[in-house]
Amino acid sequence: MPIFPKISLRPEVENYLRESFMNKEVVSASSKQEAERKFETLLIHLSHPPSFTTVRVNTHLASVEYVRGLLLEELQKQFSGFSIPVLQHPALPDVLLIPVTGPSYESWRCYFRVF
Repeated sequence: MPIFPKISLRPEVENYLRESFMNKEVVSASSKQEAERKFETLLIHLSHPPSFTTVRVNTHLASVEYVRGLLLEELQKQFSGFSIPVLQHPALPDVLLIPVTGPSYESWRCYFRVF
């Protein structure tokens, strides 16, 4: 059972994306059914939150450590009682990562009657 509701896009956005996945070039390279499956997979992925929030630091204006400190301060203010880490990206020195800790199935059950 899916945890997240299906994404609802404006019709013009959904049509644009569908046309991108169903164009002649793509369909001729695989099949219409495969293109449709990939489009449905895209919609499923778009309905899920990312695993990390990324923050790119403009190092001309501030150091990565300074911005990391500001983020930690703000997260502590907003989510007191929780320890939310701000991590350095392993390959990109000017990118910080904040792990997304929710929503979980239990938190979604509070908002939707999913049984």
